[in-house]
Amino acid sequence: MSKTPFEIRLELLRMAKEMLEQDYFAKREQISSDWNSQITLAINSNSSSLPAHPGFPEYPNELDIIQKAQALNNFISKV
Repeated sequence: MSKTPFEIRLELLRMAKEMLEQDYFAKREQISSDWNSQITLAINSNSSSLPAHPGFPEYPNELDIIQKAQALNNFISKV
């Protein structure tokens, strides 16, 4: 059974959201890991100050998800 255009768009939005979330959490994990390494290094070297946390990237918003879905659709629609 083939999917309706609505179902296809919904699936593309789900895929885009999942992809962006995976990227977000991977970046967040990398930032945390790097910061923890810096903290450990500072503690082990008896540094007088600890590095500040660099912050996390913004969580994907609706516009990000729609743009990613459009990019996926453009790729799929190429003949």
